[in-house]
Amino acid sequence: MSTVDDYAGRFELAIRVETNPAGTLVHVTVSAADRARLVLDFSDHEVLSDASVLLCGSIGAQELLEHGYSGPLATRPRLSASARSKGSR
Repeated sequence: MSTVDDYAGRFELAIRVETNPAGTLVHVTVSAADRARLVLDFSDHEVLSDASVLLCGSIGAQELLEHGYSGPLATRPRLSASARSKGSR
């Protein structure tokens, strides 16, 4: 078992997390202390969460699993630009 967090990549937020709106890109790392938790690294702070807050399809979900993530997955298709602009009104 690795004792080092495993960087999984950059993902978009599917929902607002603290003050960060949906669509924000965030660096995601799988926590070595708890493989069912993700560390969302915003430039000024980190948040522990699971994949339900991320906008990821099957490829993103597979990437998380390959890096040892064992928490819940909620795969979602990418939003089109028009759907994003309608949702932000």
